[in-house]
Amino acid sequence: MSLSDRFAVPAAILRGFQGASGPADSAAWLGLLGKAGIHPASLPLCCQGANFPWIEPLRHTLERLDPAFQFTPVISFDTIVAWSPLTYAHEVEAWNLRSGPGGLPDNLLAIRGLTVQDDPEVRELGRGWALVGRLQLQDLPRLHTLAGPLEVFGDLELAGLPHLRELGPGITVHGNLTVAGCPALEGLPGDLRVDGAIWMDARVPGVPPALAARVRSPWPGIQPGPVAIAAFPSGALELSSL
Repeated sequence: MSLSDRFAVPAAILRGFQGASGPADSAAWLGLLGKAGIHPASLPLCCQGANFPWIEPLRHTLERLDPAFQFTPVISFDTIVAWSPLTYAHEVEAWNLRSGPGGLPDNLLAIRGLTVQDDPEVRELGRGWALVGRLQLQDLPRLHTLAGPLEVFGDLELAGLPHLRELGPGITVHGNLTVAGCPALEGLPGDLRVDGAIWMDARVPGVPPALAARVRSPWPGIQPGPVAIAAFPSGALELSSL
């Protein structure tokens, strides 16, 4: 099963919640996620729209499991509200992640963008992430490796990562890749796939010839233009319609 195919699992679980059982039957949905190799925090991160009321009971279940990291929503709402409950929010734009004692988890799925920033504890990104939206890693002074596999149906933005040395194998970015303030980066892996442009604020050694034609050096403050995503995973499309 590919990274993005796994969206079908939370889609099936959330669709099942629309019946009589609801999210209280934690053993069942935790077992399904575990069998598919998906971190349990992926389920609330895949909630939106009519599923918002389930985020809170799901979060309480995860607290009992000690997920060792924190996630809070960026809410599209013109009034500052507590994130619990989310019943009055129009939508979750993205999620902010903050590392705990165990670091960031592997095998995380999200139906909206993720941001990890201003966190001095993050040394490495979790492996096996897949998300629909932008992944932003910013001002992480100890991050040294961007581990793969990773699939981003949107832009990947790396900024203010002074000790980032390498990008791991198996990284796919269906939008643009932005690299800024990463002076220790030693190059780009040969299997890196970027469908949009690669925006870099400085020359990086070791750029494979296949990627060199995509490299751009924008003026400061100029953001790369958006890239139309050719195709989204069927499970992610189902999640967006629940």
